[in-house]
Amino acid sequence: MIHSKKTPAATHKTPLKKHVRNIFFMIVGSFIVCSGFSIFISPNSFLAGGVWGISAIIHHYANGLPMGVYLAMLNIPLIIWGWNKLNLRFAVYTVFVILLQSSLLVVMPFYLQPLVYTTNPLLACIFGGLLIGLGSGLIVKYHGSGGGMDIVGIILKTRFDISVGTILLTANATVVFCAAFVFGFEPAMYTMVNLFISSQVFTQVLEGFNRKRNMMIISEKGADIAQKLIRELGRGVTIIKGEGGYTHRSKDVLFCVVSRFELSALKEIIAQMDPNAFVCINETYEVMGRFDKRATFTD
Repeated sequence: MIHSKKTPAATHKTPLKKHVRNIFFMIVGSFIVCSGFSIFISPNSFLAGGVWGISAIIHHYANGLPMGVYLAMLNIPLIIWGWNKLNLRFAVYTVFVILLQSSLLVVMPFYLQPLVYTTNPLLACIFGGLLIGLGSGLIVKYHGSGGGMDIVGIILKTRFDISVGTILLTANATVVFCAAFVFGFEPAMYTMVNLFISSQVFTQVLEGFNRKRNMMIISEKGADIAQKLIRELGRGVTIIKGEGGYTHRSKDVLFCVVSRFELSALKEIIAQMDPNAFVCINETYEVMGRFDKRATFTD
């Protein structure tokens, strides 16, 4: 998670085993990202967003140095600029990832050249996006970052209250558009496909593939519905006493989290107990605390 300033929670000492775990997954993620770039993106002359894209443009015109060197050179002033605005652990991890990825981009192309599996641009942008999204997701999931536009996004968000996502999207689109005049517009279009796929995989890695559903049920028969849900689905239910804003009649507000496999059965129970119940269903990315992960099926 990215913090724009230090918080009391950020000062808590992280156990050594968690640092080791985080660094291990950041190393794995960096290898995956650089492999995707070296095997699929770079050999097929695709573009890249953010600082990676700027580094590729510089390397195109001044190829005396490996692209990884330009990547590190561009990230150094950004790290210095944003150091005081970053959570210390996040900043240190980010420096580590930048140096690691820059080194890998210098070394890996020589060893991965025989592994360039395809020159089909569509396959390359799809599988390149999968690898880059997977690796980037692992890095961020374990509190790191690839630097670059992530740092710019944090600083601008703090100063102008603009979302990091908006900043990254604008920056990536701008870099790809400019790079299109250097490498051509067809690679730029494939790059947009690559960026979309990598962003989707990145989101899935961060938020998980086994999302839950949380339900808010407003009914005058809340207690009966709750008992049936507990008895037939084995799920806990929280009951909150409420009042209709228009009718001023007492109502129960039930809150329940279920797996996607149980959603249909839960809706059937509500329809049987109170067809007039108001139900709101939302997707939940993560559940903390006591939650039985075993799905319960009913007839």
